[in-house]
Amino acid sequence: MTCNNTKLFNYHDAVIYSSDLALLDSPTAWLNDACINFQMTRLQQTQKDAGVKGREQKRQKNGVGDDGERVDQLADLFLDPSVISFLVHQLPEDDEDYDDELANLNASWNLPQPPTSGRCDGMQKLLDSKKQINTHTKSKQKHQRKRVFIPISDQFGASRSAFARPGGGYHWSLLLWEINTMYYEIDDGFNALVDVDFRHFDSSRGCNTSAAKAVAKKLHNVLCESMSEMDGVANAVAEVLECQTPQQKNGYDCGVLALGFAEALSESDDYGFVKGQYEALLQSDFEGKGGHGEFAYGLRKRIGDDIRELAREYATSNKK
Repeated sequence: MTCNNTKLFNYHDAVIYSSDLALLDSPTAWLNDACINFQMTRLQQTQKDAGVKGREQKRQKNGVGDDGERVDQLADLFLDPSVISFLVHQLPEDDEDYDDELANLNASWNLPQPPTSGRCDGMQKLLDSKKQINTHTKSKQKHQRKRVFIPISDQFGASRSAFARPGGGYHWSLLLWEINTMYYEIDDGFNALVDVDFRHFDSSRGCNTSAAKAVAKKLHNVLCESMSEMDGVANAVAEVLECQTPQQKNGYDCGVLALGFAEALSESDDYGFVKGQYEALLQSDFEGKGGHGEFAYGLRKRIGDDIRELAREYATSNKK
């Protein structure tokens, strides 16, 4: 007996087959890479179509920071799990193209960049942003913020020798990478204030800790490609903070919950580095959408219905 696995569509390079839709239609199926990538891509495009500039202005008081200076809040980025798999398992540091590949990722992800002129005379971690802003307001050159949403599979924590194949794994979680940079002109150079935070949201707390740390380390290396002259950044350890997260009560809803967490966090106007805000936001969103059972079921149905609608549009366009 053969299975007719039909291609439904290609949505911005996220290819969906009928077998992928079947996973979403099942209340007890574990989501594969294709399902995860589709929804991350959907979140990316939805944000883009809604007009990210308008959302940025809303988040930052019409684009103005607390000190009255302009804040360049870069568009959120939602990563494909296959890209993370490549970065972790298929791009060793001794690869002759390692630096070039990291530089390409840095550029394509539109990560915060240091000024193009002048030398970096000092770098420190941005611990108290308001205090630092108030002492440097008149000389500030550039202030950028960026959020990156990363689906984490437990396979990302495996060694290269233990890594079997792309698309494997048994558990999903969400890693939120936040980058906050400020550069202040001083004479013919600049001082840099840099804060890099990794927040891990795991619906089965502790299961993906090692995987999240492995990914964070690699991502930090990507960021360092544009900040190689800043010793404080290049020599920093990529620390991952585990956040309190609604917990699953079964062995199959991890992927759906990770996607739900990404959606809730990306739609929030609360942009910052306060752990408690994100924890409260996720708990409120989880409970507001029915909590255990209903939250995951509702999101499965919504994504499945979205795929069916796109599949109809794809089929109609192909008939023309």
